[in-house]
Amino acid sequence: MQPATPLVLCVLLSQVLLLTSAEDLDCTPGFQQKVFHIDQPAEFIEDQAILNLTFSDCKGNDKLHYEVSSPYFRVNTDGSLVALRNITAVGKTLFVHARTPHAEDMAELVIVGGKDIQGSLQDIFKFARTSPVPRQKRSIVVSPILIPENQRQPFPRDVGKVSQPKTNAKACFYYEMSIHEAN
Repeated sequence: MQPATPLVLCVLLSQVLLLTSAEDLDCTPGFQQKVFHIDQPAEFIEDQAILNLTFSDCKGNDKLHYEVSSPYFRVNTDGSLVALRNITAVGKTLFVHARTPHAEDMAELVIVGGKDIQGSLQDIFKFARTSPVPRQKRSIVVSPILIPENQRQPFPRDVGKVSQPKTNAKACFYYEMSIHEAN
């Protein structure tokens, strides 16, 4: 073997390793685009492709599974978003979550011209913040009860119960002690 042969083999091997690692660096797992804009049509037609999504986990997309935030849509295995039935209003945004054993990612679909539907998540949180009824903590004040460790069965021992008087119309609850040592 000539003295330059190991050097040439080393250079060739490093080039091969560099090329194989460069292929891995070019691939970014997840959706190639994170936000999609769709114009609101008069009606989304059943089984008509609305948009094609591109997801890659850099390992062949084995066992790829899509989930859509709206029950009116699904994503086929080829990445096409379709409506499950004819619908006119779906809200302003949809989220598509794709998952494989190697990667997962989420894409947002903004519907341009879409209106918020009644009872959307934003409406619920807005109502909770501006509700005229203040939140209250329920509390039951009970004095400490001593039950010795070596007491006989049955365990667990019932020491009281919560009751509401039937004659009183108010929302008033009482805690009644049911053991004889409570007095």
